[in-house]
Amino acid sequence: MTNSSQSAKPTVLIAGCGYTGLRAARIWQSRGLSVSAITRSEHKAAAFRREGLQPLVLDLASAEPWPVLPPANVVLWSVGYDRSSGSDRRSVWIHGLRRFLLALQPAETPRRLILTSSTSVYGDCEGLEVDESIIPRPSQEGGQVCLEAEQLLKEFAAHSGDTFVILRLSGIYGPQRLLRRLEDLRGGIPIAANGDEWLNLVHVDDIVRTLDHVAFCHTPPALMNVVSAAGQTRQQYYETLAELARTPTPVFDSSAAVPATGRQRGGNRRVVSQIRQACGISFSYENCRAGLQQALAGSSMPENENGDATETSSLPPGRQTR
Repeated sequence: MTNSSQSAKPTVLIAGCGYTGLRAARIWQSRGLSVSAITRSEHKAAAFRREGLQPLVLDLASAEPWPVLPPANVVLWSVGYDRSSGSDRRSVWIHGLRRFLLALQPAETPRRLILTSSTSVYGDCEGLEVDESIIPRPSQEGGQVCLEAEQLLKEFAAHSGDTFVILRLSGIYGPQRLLRRLEDLRGGIPIAANGDEWLNLVHVDDIVRTLDHVAFCHTPPALMNVVSAAGQTRQQYYETLAELARTPTPVFDSSAAVPATGRQRGGNRRVVSQIRQACGISFSYENCRAGLQQALAGSSMPENENGDATETSSLPPGRQTR
């Protein structure tokens, strides 16, 4: 999908225009692309409109009638799970995704369908390294539902003739999202986890770089793990955060992690990506020290109406879509 092969610029539809999706939307809108964004909130819709986005107000988990979805060349599903919404994961990620895909307008040419999934689909791997070739065996509900959503997208694309991309995101951090409140570190509140287990992370700006690449490159990968190259344990991450934020050294309480299994939420694994290297996608923050320095600087900035620091992605706005 390239501008040279089309008389008009690509149009984009985003379901899940939050912490990550909104950053991608801003980049694409700044290049003159028409970007439509779905939200449940009238307040956020007004904020989107002021930023030049085309908002659609609807609840992806609701059985109520939806407005007609606009045609789009690129469709991004980046819906997180909001516990305050009153809906369970399946209502949004399975029933909502299925209804969303079926509601897409017919297209004359294959669309680019992008789904942000999670590396939690791999389950517990006993601390071993896992890449895209590993068969997923999720042990927790979140990973199980993500894997089912991936299959749903594959089946839809097989019938529609669209191109699909599944991005399995590791833990997201960045401005206003440091995984733990600094007040907790300052107060010496123990972290209920095993500090020696792997903590797989990716900076939000590097997710946006990946989204931009797979949305407009000629031949996108069907599957990619999105994770920084330099792995770190949970202890290494929080000690780096404490050093940079000038808080006391963190304390871990592994006995409080998960009493029934002794595992911390979905298991211990070192996630890597062979596909990203083959695609030539470079990250700005391959190690958590560089990423945390930027995140802490961004976290000190005032928030905008969407709850984000006013600084946007570090991806150059002037770069041309491919």
